[in-house]
Amino acid sequence: MSEIIFQAFALGLSFSGLICSCFEYMTGRPANFGLMFARGMLLAFYFPLLVFSAPYILIRNAYRAFHNLQVRPSSLILVCITAVVWSIVCGRIVLLVLPTV
Repeated sequence: MSEIIFQAFALGLSFSGLICSCFEYMTGRPANFGLMFARGMLLAFYFPLLVFSAPYILIRNAYRAFHNLQVRPSSLILVCITAVVWSIVCGRIVLLVLPTV
């Protein structure tokens, strides 16, 4: 069971990074949570993008906050735990969809 969880975590985090990198390559700006305030058809495109790229965005923002804002370590630990759990869930979804493609 732990092997499946580790695979889901690795796949979820790498898929999240891939989506963010592709978005940045195509638009020239990094993905962030400000995209959820889009309207109309853009929101229909941005919402799944944010759901699957959230672990990478959370870890990237936590890394920046640690070096620039001097936040508490307990806050960083909470953000990293959230990103790990979210990454496992996204990885499980990708693992469920992958064999059918």
